Amino acid sequence: MPAFSKVLFIDDDSMTVNIYERLLKHMHFTGEFVSKGDGEQAKEYLISNKSALPDIIFVDLYMTVMSGTEFLDWFKDWCKLEDINVPVYVLSSSLSKEDFEQVCAFNIAGYIVKPITAQHLNEISAKYSV
Repeated sequence: MPAFSKVLFIDDDSMTVNIYERLLKHMHFTGEFVSKGDGEQAKEYLISNKSALPDIIFVDLYMTVMSGTEFLDWFKDWCKLEDINVPVYVLSSSLSKEDFEQVCAFNIAGYIVKPITAQHLNEISAKYSV
């Protein structure tokens, strides 16, 4: 049985998305893997699927249309308005202290420097298992 029923993965690199989808399913981390190519697509998906939200969200920082930071800003406000609590992990190749500090202001569940590993997934599963 997967650790999470549904994961939302937001990244504009299709190769990254394909690799992580295979990893998350192979590790029995998720039953359903939903991917969106930017923050705007993710925003529209979440609004349209409010009754069936993902259990966890992974978001890249640097994307076209709506960046990860812009998405986090919107998501923080939307969660307060709708009384929603979904953990968000930022996935980024950035080692910048400024990037890290900027996204931590959004009360994220974690910041993972790519690549995500089986160890990361096991730690996240353990943190949220009942």
